[in-house]
Amino acid sequence: MAKINKALDYNRLLQDQAKGKLLKKKLMFPLYAGLKMDGNYTVIIKESQGLVRYITSGGHEYTPNEPTFIDAHSTPIGVYIVERIGTDGKLGDRVNCSLRGTRGSQIAHNHKYLLHDWLTLDEYYRGVSYRTYSVRRKELMDTFTITQVIRDILLNTRDELEAYLVDAVKLGYEGLMLKQPEWYWKDTKSRTVDLVKYKKRPTADLLCIGVTEGTKKYEGMIGALVLVDSQGREVSVGSGLSDEDRSLNPSSYIGKVIEIEYEQIIDTYIQPTFIQVRHDKDKEDID
Repeated sequence: MAKINKALDYNRLLQDQAKGKLLKKKLMFPLYAGLKMDGNYTVIIKESQGLVRYITSGGHEYTPNEPTFIDAHSTPIGVYIVERIGTDGKLGDRVNCSLRGTRGSQIAHNHKYLLHDWLTLDEYYRGVSYRTYSVRRKELMDTFTITQVIRDILLNTRDELEAYLVDAVKLGYEGLMLKQPEWYWKDTKSRTVDLVKYKKRPTADLLCIGVTEGTKKYEGMIGALVLVDSQGREVSVGSGLSDEDRSLNPSSYIGKVIEIEYEQIIDTYIQPTFIQVRHDKDKEDID
């Protein structure tokens, strides 16, 4: 499994605050905010001159079909956390950056890479960074061009954050990725306020454990997907499924990770909407 920190969902923090919960995890300002790309997190490891490895967030190594800017010779040795995108990284672009072939021999065709962060080999393998994000960010900016790094800006207030989120959505992006300047990266599965995703509506990745049959005009088709999260909460999701989605064999969904968006969580997910099948995730990655 590649060492990629999972982002905390800011919408969930806001929901917990609204319920009066006393939170240890609080977003602190100032913070860096960058556009959230609709692609796939990838780890690129340059271990020596001439040796570069490309690894998916699920830990599967693959080969790009053309040279990337993580050059085998001139790029500094280290570990690069990137977003692999198909075209422009805007909402809906993830379908354009799927890998081809079977695991173990997969190939990326004409994908683009944008840098999120970077670590030294020692930091990555030890599982902890010795430099804050603001230091790592400056090194990326000094080493790579503006078109190779996901640009982020420093925001000082909640009002600035909300305004930037509105701008990002208007441009067609999913939302924002937020990073604390004093973040020391750690190899951990815990979600912290050092790395936070913020969208207009919260999203969750759930496991499909079954389907229900449709009725009336959906008779003979899938009516809804039965999903479950890591805490055992179940929800049926039919909203967002197209006629084409409903006509697929249930095996296209059962056992797969499904991304939904929703309004809030009470006993279960309220007003859930199907977004997509997350072929880049396994059941160990569900929320």
